[in-house]
Amino acid sequence: MSADFSAPVDPDLSNAFRQAMRSVASAVYLITARGPEGDVGMTATAACSLSFDPMSVLISVNTSASMTRTLEATGRFVLNVLSQGDEAVASAFGSAAGRDSRFVDGDWYDLDGMPALRSSISSIACEVGGMMEFGTHRIYAGAVLQVDNRAGLAELLYCNGAFRTLGN
Repeated sequence: MSADFSAPVDPDLSNAFRQAMRSVASAVYLITARGPEGDVGMTATAACSLSFDPMSVLISVNTSASMTRTLEATGRFVLNVLSQGDEAVASAFGSAAGRDSRFVDGDWYDLDGMPALRSSISSIACEVGGMMEFGTHRIYAGAVLQVDNRAGLAELLYCNGAFRTLGN
């Protein structure tokens, strides 16, 4: 069973769907990797746990993003679960501007040979275990290799076009 995505999209439906998704509070993630082009990263809300057996996560990456090339070359990434204190880092990695200086700010360390953000709630090193194309995106299943958790940090959420926490 598959839907036909070649038909023109109704602009009213597209706007309604966009508004529906904007109103869902989502955790903010920073996906990082190290590859032939150096360290790369991107801010994302399209990520989640997949399974505990085997331990795995899902990430969704636009096929035009530089992250796609690195994932294809290395098959590895870190999923950083951002904390309230990471808003500036999330903004920097969420914009095409300043791509070469993204890793200047932040407290970075190596996790299984990849860049990880020490101020995040968790950093989860993964190896790509599967992938599928869907529209403009590639969905990766990452098998968990290593996890660093940090206690006592407040979450960073994104809802209605703004960063938030559970308290606001």
